[in-house]
Amino acid sequence: MATKKRLSEGAAKSILGVAGDNTRTGQIRADEFIPELRGKNAIRKYREMRDNDSTIGAVMYAAEQVLRDVKLKVEPANDTEGAKREADFVESIFEDMDHSLDDHIAESLSSLSYGFAWFEVVYKRRVGPTKRSPKKHSKYTDGRLGVRKIACRAPWTVSRFDVEAKSGDVLGIYQDVGYGSGKHYIPTSKSLYYRTTVLNGDPSGRSILRNAYSSYVYLNNLQNIEAIAVERELAGIPVARIPSEYLSSDASAAQSGFVGNLQQILRDVKFNEQGYIITPSDTYPDKDGSPTNIRLVDIELMSSNGKRNLDIDPIVRRYQHDIARSVLSEFLMLGGGNNGSYALSKSKTDLFLRALESYIQAIVDVLNKQLVERLWQLNGLNYDLMPCIKAGDVAPHDLREIAAFLRNLNGADINVSDHPEVIQDLMDIAELNYDPNTEVSTETSDLSDEAEENNKENT
Repeated sequence: MATKKRLSEGAAKSILGVAGDNTRTGQIRADEFIPELRGKNAIRKYREMRDNDSTIGAVMYAAEQVLRDVKLKVEPANDTEGAKREADFVESIFEDMDHSLDDHIAESLSSLSYGFAWFEVVYKRRVGPTKRSPKKHSKYTDGRLGVRKIACRAPWTVSRFDVEAKSGDVLGIYQDVGYGSGKHYIPTSKSLYYRTTVLNGDPSGRSILRNAYSSYVYLNNLQNIEAIAVERELAGIPVARIPSEYLSSDASAAQSGFVGNLQQILRDVKFNEQGYIITPSDTYPDKDGSPTNIRLVDIELMSSNGKRNLDIDPIVRRYQHDIARSVLSEFLMLGGGNNGSYALSKSKTDLFLRALESYIQAIVDVLNKQLVERLWQLNGLNYDLMPCIKAGDVAPHDLREIAAFLRNLNGADINVSDHPEVIQDLMDIAELNYDPNTEVSTETSDLSDEAEENNKENT
C-alpha cells in the first residue's frame, strides 16, 4: 500500500501549476472567445461603448461622482506619537502631489471600463519649496522620498503585459507609442496597477461592460435601422418614371448614361436645405403629335400609408434595460415608464452602492499595498508604524433607521453613552460637530424631565 509523501519545505515553496491558458503571452484578453473583444480591439470597443452609449455613460458618470465624494482617512498604526506622525506623513504625500487625490480616484475608475488601469508613480525628494527642480520641489523639508505625481498610462497605449510564464505574476507593461523609439517599459515596482478581477490569471482583468456587449451591438444596429426608417418614413422613397427604351438592352450610350446619373441622384437625394432635382420638361405627344400633360421623366417621393405593425420603442427600451441591469444600475431606468416604486428603487440603488463600496475598497487596497508600502521601503521606515488608508461610507445613512436601532438598544438596557467612539461615529454620520469633553449634567436632564411632566399635567 502506497504511503503519502510528506510535503517538504522546498516543495511547499515551489510553484507547480500555471495561472491560465494563454495569459502567459501578456496579450490583452488573450482567452476571450470573441475576436472583436481581444487585444487592442477590446480597448477600442469598450471605449466606444463608454463614449457613445447614453446608458453606459450615465452609469460611469454616476460612479465617478459618487466615489469622488468618498472621504479617504489615514489611520495610525497605534496611539503612539510616532504612529500619528507617520500618518501625517502619508496625508502630506497626497497634499504635496501635482494633482489631487480625487483626480487619481476618478482616473483609476477607468479599470471598470477597460478591466485594468495602469499608473506610473513618479517620486521626488522632499527638499523644500525653494528648489526649482520638480525632482526636489516640495512644500516639506523632511528630506524623505515623496510622490510627485501618479501618472495615468492610457489602456490603448499598452501593447502587452510582461508576465512571468510559470507563476503568472505581472512584472510590467510595454507601450509602443510616444516619443523616442516608441517603445517603453514600465515595471510594476514603479506603478500602481488596478484590475477588476484576477480570474484565470488574466493580467488585463475583465471589463464590467463585457456582459453588456451583446445588448449594445443589437441596440446600436437597431438605432441605426430606426434612424434610416424615420428618414425614409418622413421623406419617402424616391421613385422615377422614364421611357421604357431608356431601360432596354439596346439603349444608346446617352440613354444609359442618363439612367446612371438618375440612379445616383435618387440614391443621394436628401430632404434638406440643399436638396434639389432637375428634370426635363418634355412631355409625351398624343396621336396627333400635340403635347400632353404626361412628362417623359417624372420623380416623386413614395411614402407608406397607414401605421407600422411593429413598434420599435419597446425593443430599444428592453436592450437599454439589459445594459443597465448588467452593471447593476437598472434604477436609472425607473420612472421612464408606468411602473416602479420607492421600495424597488431603494433596493436597486442599495445594490449599486454596495458595488461602489467594493470598487473604492479595491482602490484603497492598491494604495496601501503598492504605494504606502513602497514609500516605507524607499525611506527605510519602521513597518510597525506604517498607517493604513481606509475609505469612508459610500451610501448615505438613513437617520430614521439608526434612531430606531438606538431605541431598540435602549429598550434592551444597552447604553451607548459610555462609548465615546460610538457617539463620535454617530455624530459623523449625522454630520454634526461633537466635543467628547462636553458632558450632559444628570441634574439638568432630571429637571428637564420634571418640567416636561409638569407641562403635560397642566395641559
